[in-house]
Amino acid sequence: MIFLFDVDGTLTPPRQAMADEMTTVFREVLATSKVFLASGSDLKKIKEQVPADILSKCDGIFSCSANQFHIGGELQYENQFIPDEKLVEQLEKLIEGSPYSIRTGNHIEYRPGMINFSIVGRNASMAERKAYSKWDEKNQERKRMAVLLMAFVPGLDIKIGGQISIDIYPSGYDKSQAVNYLKKSYPDEPIFFFGDRTDRHGNDYSAAQALGSKDRVFPVRNYLKTQELLKFYLQGGDLCLTNQLVTNLMQKYTMKNYVNL
Repeated sequence: MIFLFDVDGTLTPPRQAMADEMTTVFREVLATSKVFLASGSDLKKIKEQVPADILSKCDGIFSCSANQFHIGGELQYENQFIPDEKLVEQLEKLIEGSPYSIRTGNHIEYRPGMINFSIVGRNASMAERKAYSKWDEKNQERKRMAVLLMAFVPGLDIKIGGQISIDIYPSGYDKSQAVNYLKKSYPDEPIFFFGDRTDRHGNDYSAAQALGSKDRVFPVRNYLKTQELLKFYLQGGDLCLTNQLVTNLMQKYTMKNYVNL
């Protein structure tokens, strides 16, 4: 079995360090299974959230929505994306026209293979991030921007990631790359993917859709749900089966092999 985890919101609170109990649980998982991470963030941000000893024991780290891949600290591949000037101009217009009043800077962040775009800005404090996230839940600004940009720039995918931003990249430059790599490298192993943004507009959606019939998707609401499931697994529980504890934790989707938490 191969474990593949999103990071922000799945293993950690949004843009915060991994909690103490989760670090303990995750170290135990690393001792029993092959583990890969697949984050929309760059490696620098992942290192701010996940302890160094945990990262060193992971079998591989996909960063920037799997547009970068490291094994043992060594870069295996990296995709590049140079956006059209018209796209950048449109993003600047969205920043100017948003009804949300707070701007903190670093609104358009260039990463390998992608752009991360935020109205409030990536320089936002935790309080400013939470305030925008709460406002966005009500006003659905990011979802509306994603739909607008998909119509404006065909050939690019736009997905919601984290609390405050959207990811923009060429079609295929997404987390499905991580799943396809693992399928090729471990063809006989089932992949268990955990992510908090597996909805159609989320940046975990492509990874979920790329999985095969023997694989499983766990769309967790937060890292505590991931932690619960991993503790159940470490106690000998079978994540593939529906028993009383699993029934209490999840409800099965009818499409693909989703587990709704």
